[in-house]
Amino acid sequence: MKRPAIVSLAAAFALSLVLAQHSSALNKPSAPEADIQAAQTAKAFDDKWPKDVATFLEGHYLDRADVVLTRRTGDVTAAIIRWATDSPFSHAALVFTGPQFDSGISGTFVIESGTGGVDLTQFTEYTENKSTFVAIKRLRKDWFTAPRQSRVRGLLLDKIKARYDFFAILQVARNIWFGVQSKVRTKEKTVEVYRENDWQPPNEYICSGLVQIGFVEMAIEAIKRGELPPEALREVVFHKEAESRLPPPGTWQYLGDEAKTTAINTRDVLSDELFSVTPEDLAQSDKLEWEYFIKNGLVYKVSSYADVMKLIQTQ
Repeated sequence: MKRPAIVSLAAAFALSLVLAQHSSALNKPSAPEADIQAAQTAKAFDDKWPKDVATFLEGHYLDRADVVLTRRTGDVTAAIIRWATDSPFSHAALVFTGPQFDSGISGTFVIESGTGGVDLTQFTEYTENKSTFVAIKRLRKDWFTAPRQSRVRGLLLDKIKARYDFFAILQVARNIWFGVQSKVRTKEKTVEVYRENDWQPPNEYICSGLVQIGFVEMAIEAIKRGELPPEALREVVFHKEAESRLPPPGTWQYLGDEAKTTAINTRDVLSDELFSVTPEDLAQSDKLEWEYFIKNGLVYKVSSYADVMKLIQTQ
């Protein structure tokens, strides 16, 4: 009499276990769902701005050859340059290396020019100076691959060390005079006069000019090898006057074999225009996209010059 009851009880208990496990399985995310949830959490963190500088650098948001624009207050030369170019920026540099690019590197470094020549400077030296704000712009082209990013930074290093004497007498005075002359004449004419007098243009202009030259020569090398079409050169010319002297978009194909020659000769034909690029030219160029702005230890995501100016003016 009791045996069937025991069997029924056991069956009911087993059924309850099965139902419980089934319910748990329904509530527990599958492996793909768990991955999706993790990705959503990561994305939420990635989308959370502003970030502190340490978190930003750990997140590897920077790329090689990112253009760095900055300014320091309390510097007479920098103030003259900002006045002469109607710009909030007085200096340009380039992201050179970091732990995400090169093994054995623990910090992120930018390459810049100073009175002693080329320097590799810790990125945090910019951001830890409370009188400094920093903006980051980037060339976004499918063909601008990691090897080409590296080539730009290498060209910048080679040109600064090979061609220029950064120990010229009265360098600071010439820096100020260059800014004044650029205001009353043109940057290109001023560079020409400096060369006629065997002077070296100021470091602040040389640095932004060499950023420009680095991109141009990288593109020319690729064009010579047949890896890029000649018209791609327009995508790395950040000086509006220089760009206006290149064949218009869509017309390079009609030049035939001369298209490649035209691109290769650009570096020499437009040398003064390219070397006279200022930090403001880089800021104004629509070839470089705005990425980040750093002020008072916080990193903001930006997408326009208007975003940057708003943050600059915010106390």
